[in-house]
Amino acid sequence: MRHVIVFALSVGLLYSSAAARQTGGTTAKPATKACSLLTKELAMKVSPSPNKAMFTIPPEESSLGKSGSACEYADITLQIDPFSPALIASESKKDKSWVQVPGVGDSAWFHDQKNGNAEFMASVGTRTFTIQMGIPAKSTAETIKPNVIALANAIVPKLK
Repeated sequence: MRHVIVFALSVGLLYSSAAARQTGGTTAKPATKACSLLTKELAMKVSPSPNKAMFTIPPEESSLGKSGSACEYADITLQIDPFSPALIASESKKDKSWVQVPGVGDSAWFHDQKNGNAEFMASVGTRTFTIQMGIPAKSTAETIKPNVIALANAIVPKLK
């Protein structure tokens, strides 16, 4: 009987060790639903659009990859875990239109997409997020940058 117990424990240890190697030795965080972070109150507070009636239409959530999520709410799109922190760092170096934003998460970057949207990307530990925010008429990406940063600062603590 003692041999059976030792064998069962050995198999269990080998299995858990192999499972830990496959997941990188860490337990994966459950997927964070982007729309649970981008509440109506928060979106209305940071949106630069004067047309607040657009918030009567419910947000739309979609999945991204294995554990990512996107939320489209009026003129704001929030993506949670769309990329790795390494990819964000690489993109910020490759495309010189990204401007570093100090004090938001572990690293953060902002730029004008030149298509009517301002874009922001950041990493918080192993988590990442992006924000795309519509630029109202007679505004620029630079004028709505404080709105984007306010939204980012509201998201960062929720991803820690």
